[in-house]
Amino acid sequence: MKVSIVKKITAMIIVIVITAVTVTTYISLTQMRQEMVRVATASQESRINTFWELLRQKGELKIVDNRLMAGDYVINDHNELPDKVAKICGGTATIFMNDERVATNVIKEDGTRAVGTKLQGPAFDAVFRKGQSYRGVAPILNIPYFTAYDPILDAGGHVIGALYVGVKTAEFLQSFEHTRNVVISLAIGFTLLASCIAAWFTKMLLAPLGKAVSITEAVAEGDLTVAIPAGGGDEAGKLLGSLKTMVAGLCGMISRLAGSAAALQGISGRLATEAVHAVAAARHQQDKVTEASAYVRTIADKAEEIRNGTQRLAQAAADSSSAILEMTASTDEVALNAERLTTLVAEVTAAMMQSASATTEIGEHTKSLVSSSLSTASSILEMEAATNSVKGNALLTAEVAQGVEDDALKGVEAMRAMRQGMSDIRASSGVTNQVIATLTSRTHEIGVISSVIDDIAKRTSLLALNASIIAAQAGAHGKPFGVVAEEIKMLASSTANSTNEIAALIAAVQLETQHAVKAIKEADQRIAAGEELSLRSSAALEKIVSGVSSARSHVGGIALATAEQAKGTSLIREAMDRVTQMTEKIERAIREQAGAKEAIMFAAEEMRELAAQFHCATREQSKVGRSISDSILDVSEMSRKIEAACAVQAKENQQIAAAVAEIHSDADRCLQAAAQLENGASDLASQVDVLQQGAGAFRLLGETASAGKVLI
Repeated sequence: MKVSIVKKITAMIIVIVITAVTVTTYISLTQMRQEMVRVATASQESRINTFWELLRQKGELKIVDNRLMAGDYVINDHNELPDKVAKICGGTATIFMNDERVATNVIKEDGTRAVGTKLQGPAFDAVFRKGQSYRGVAPILNIPYFTAYDPILDAGGHVIGALYVGVKTAEFLQSFEHTRNVVISLAIGFTLLASCIAAWFTKMLLAPLGKAVSITEAVAEGDLTVAIPAGGGDEAGKLLGSLKTMVAGLCGMISRLAGSAAALQGISGRLATEAVHAVAAARHQQDKVTEASAYVRTIADKAEEIRNGTQRLAQAAADSSSAILEMTASTDEVALNAERLTTLVAEVTAAMMQSASATTEIGEHTKSLVSSSLSTASSILEMEAATNSVKGNALLTAEVAQGVEDDALKGVEAMRAMRQGMSDIRASSGVTNQVIATLTSRTHEIGVISSVIDDIAKRTSLLALNASIIAAQAGAHGKPFGVVAEEIKMLASSTANSTNEIAALIAAVQLETQHAVKAIKEADQRIAAGEELSLRSSAALEKIVSGVSSARSHVGGIALATAEQAKGTSLIREAMDRVTQMTEKIERAIREQAGAKEAIMFAAEEMRELAAQFHCATREQSKVGRSISDSILDVSEMSRKIEAACAVQAKENQQIAAAVAEIHSDADRCLQAAAQLENGASDLASQVDVLQQGAGAFRLLGETASAGKVLI
């Protein structure tokens, strides 16, 4: 069961009054009793002095024949002196011989005198063991007395007995007991009167506190529309005034908090939208980077095919060069044989013209001519075979050069597509950079609003602290107010925690945006480097295309020249066959008829013409062979240049691939940063919902609500 604070304070005041009256009464009665005991003790002192005077009048005290004597007066069984002391001073008196009562007016329960009884208790120890007097309360026949004992000494100073006077404590303190009862009755009456006055005064004094309690209960339930009356100048009035100020400040704080929460909600929505755009831009950039990476791989594959084709072209050029060299050597040998043949024909003709009689010499020369013709025919056959081999290699080289040119053209097209992809990546990077810049500005705006909310939370905490101080000053009256202050303090703590979490999220978002900006800048630099490399690669590929085209044209010229040379070689071979036939005819003619001078001269003239033709043909053949050899050397040099350009292109392709990989990594980091930014926006939205729920727990006045709507 709940007890009101008025009843508690009334009960506490009654307890305090009862305790004060009880303690005061107890102390007063105790002091009174101590005073009466002191008076009783002092009266015993006068009694025992009177007893001593009466006893000394009888004479010196001694024990004779087991009897206590005072001079010649026998004390044993003579109660004159104790009765006389009782008659003069009142009370009881006793004379002890050793520790036995021999004369007394102390009456036992049976009505007889207590003669013959023994002394016991602390008086016995003081008198007979220590030889000292005793003053105080001591039991006599189990009844407490205020007593005074003195030892009786003989002439030698030995204790031979004791002298006693005393009075019953109950009889002496009877007036004290009456006084105590009167004082206790007065204390009870005063306590009842003071309790009634305290209850009435407490109820009147704490009436404003009841109003403050009902107001604080309404505020604790979130109702800030409750009317707060003006208080007086006392603590309760100050409590109502402070409560009114606190509720007004709380209304303003809740309104500003609601406005800030609504603004945060709008900013968090825009932040979430921008985060979605950032994620989309990052994914688009990642797709473009993947496409550019595919183009780079295609270019690398085509460059490798160009390099392999160039190697085959170089190998074919080397084979053609060796065959051309062999063919040139054969041509030179044929030219030498043709010169020798021409010389021999001239000599034969001169010999036949000079003298037909030199048939024997002509026959020998004719034999030499036949052997030279055979040798020349054999060389021409070898030259024809070499020419056919060169022709085949030239045609194969032309096909290889055509394939290399096609691959190079495909590489140029792939490089153009890669440059276009790089441009798209740079455009996507620009969009992402713009989105990140927008997100950065939004986070700064959220930071400003978070600072405002943090300031509101600090002011609320200060307001709660002031409320706690006022509640502590009000004591028990301020406990409900303390409950409200604790609720406000918890709200301020929750707001501060939410603000700190928002600030941490904003710091994380700003850090991620900084990382994203840095990654985008690095990606832009790498994209620029990739574009430069792609331009250089495109230029190198165009040079390769130009070189391959030139090589292909040279190889085509070589093939045509080789075909012409093959035709000339066939003509030379036919001519040599005819020379050989003519030589054989001459030889047969010389053998058959030495006198056929005209036939011999005609044959010799025809042979000389054929030898001249053969000599011219061999010179042209030699020139064509050297031209083919020079062209083959040009093709070989061009092949080496193309191969070197392919190596450079392969290296640059590797650099482009590395740059594209780094751009892809940067795009991944941008995507991760955008995802974290999106998560941060979601967390911020949840914290804004928490703030709005905390602010919605309070009901505000109409004007305050309207002001809050204007702020929102």
